[in-house]
Amino acid sequence: MASPQVTDRAPASRAGAPRPLTRDPRVLAAALVLVVAQLAWRATILSRGGFFGDDLNMIGRATAEPFDLGYLFGVYSAHVMPVGMIANKLIVVFGAYDWTVTAAALLLLQLAASLAVYRMLRVLFGTRWAILVPFSLYLFGPLALPAFYWWAAAVQALPLQVAIALSVASHVTFLRSGRRADALVTGLWFLFGLCSFHLKAVFAIPLLLVLVTVLYFPVRERLRSLLTAFGAYAAMAGAYSVLFVVQLDRLHGQNVETPSAEVAGRAAARMLGVTFPVLASGGPGSRWYTFYAVPPPLMIGAAWTLVAAVVAVTLFYRRGAWKAWLILAVYLPVLMVPILAGRAFDKALGEEARYLADAVPVLVLCLALATLPLLGEARPYRRRIPARGAVRAACVALAVAVTALSVYSGERYVAGTEPGRAAIRSYLASVRATLAAAPPGTDVYPQKTPYDRFGFGYGDEGLSNLTLSPLAPPELAALMRNPRPAAAPFVLDPTGRRLVPARLDGPYITAPGGCFPQRGGVISLPLVHRGGVVVLGLDYRSSARTAAYVRVGEQEVEVVFEQGPGRIHVPFTEPGRSVRLEVLSAEAQVCVTGGLFGGPAPG
Repeated sequence: MASPQVTDRAPASRAGAPRPLTRDPRVLAAALVLVVAQLAWRATILSRGGFFGDDLNMIGRATAEPFDLGYLFGVYSAHVMPVGMIANKLIVVFGAYDWTVTAAALLLLQLAASLAVYRMLRVLFGTRWAILVPFSLYLFGPLALPAFYWWAAAVQALPLQVAIALSVASHVTFLRSGRRADALVTGLWFLFGLCSFHLKAVFAIPLLLVLVTVLYFPVRERLRSLLTAFGAYAAMAGAYSVLFVVQLDRLHGQNVETPSAEVAGRAAARMLGVTFPVLASGGPGSRWYTFYAVPPPLMIGAAWTLVAAVVAVTLFYRRGAWKAWLILAVYLPVLMVPILAGRAFDKALGEEARYLADAVPVLVLCLALATLPLLGEARPYRRRIPARGAVRAACVALAVAVTALSVYSGERYVAGTEPGRAAIRSYLASVRATLAAAPPGTDVYPQKTPYDRFGFGYGDEGLSNLTLSPLAPPELAALMRNPRPAAAPFVLDPTGRRLVPARLDGPYITAPGGCFPQRGGVISLPLVHRGGVVVLGLDYRSSARTAAYVRVGEQEVEVVFEQGPGRIHVPFTEPGRSVRLEVLSAEAQVCVTGGLFGGPAPG
């Protein structure tokens, strides 16, 4: 005798959308308990953390620039990300380089992302206990942890996760109800994603919405409204992309190059064949090197075995499970396009899990689609699922094991990055104390910091005039951000504990015959400035104290030559092929004996 069909159909509402399953408040309560547990765990992790990488550049820029459209939509490291720039401004208002403030912001962003993922699951599958299983994978899996633990990454990744989850939820609501308001909400969440992480959102969200629509909903019933909605989304994506390209032309100091096919293939194979399956399965355990995941072959094999088993079991029991895995199989390779763009020389790219953070809500969605009935779906399973205690116990044991391994992997990741964060934390504390003790009017010139290798600053973004000025008192901070001509400027020593005289690193040119020639009070020097924050150093002798104008390219600065021999330092940012010096006093005889363009460094 044939087995009875297993169904999970809810009666349809008047609007044609399925009614949700019984609103069991215990499911929501349990979900909130899991979220609180996640945040408590993440809070203990953040207590061991600190600023890192682009954090210094972002905070410096948020402190230095006014809150206007130029700041919001200006290009930052090949990104136009107004949502992130607003978040940076907010943490600066509450305390620049205050890790407690930043950690609280991270927890709030994570709370928003976690609740968004829960809403996505609830909208698609109803209020059922089973949605807590994929939800737990999102909450405690190690795949999204590296992006969360790094402010500069989290400020893009977490809002994008919110946008992905809520755009799917509102789009499914639109497919069920046909209300234009739901399509509008989807468009707003798509715009939010574009403003958070354009390069990924412009690929990820439309692709996901199209796949969910085509594979799980009758397109013909709402073809006209769908075409209208997707046309609006495409126009929105196109307009923002034009803005992005225009702003990208203003990017300085960073080469954006397409990787070769060999480099791209190797990175994609490593990321999709090793990093993603291992971390999705809870790994890599102790095999974190700083922030690179390098699991052993045995763990890679175990991860793929688990993945194959889950796929096989779901295909065996769940009708249409192949659709869920097709979404993931299409989404992940397309996701590699924005990841690989402009990273031609990142040899360890395939081992960095932070680039896969936005794939976690999609993984959770696909796992749920492959195991759970959609709300109102009839005949979701091919055959009756065994309900015996042993089967349930095995599933629970597997879930507990994966969760435990996930938490352990997360702890090992934090332990691997902790020494670098502690070193930067100590350095920033030393700099704060040194700048607080500096006499008023001290000229502290821009310099590379000893932790520049952690700063990932492109061009002038990582220099101390931006990254360290927020640590100074207001008057000194203003001088650091707008350095003036000085006879004896200072820079920080490598420890950040002292201010020492600055020297300039660069090729020195000596005047032929002892003095550079002067005609009508104008001296021309064959010194080439190629752009960026660079200091002009001039050695001179003057018969009297006099003012002068120094011009490089389109930039002109007034300086003062003191009587006798001396040196003047003049910061410049605009490029120029020569230096033009105009002495303003006819009585003063000025002889410029030599000069150079160079970057300030400890003397």
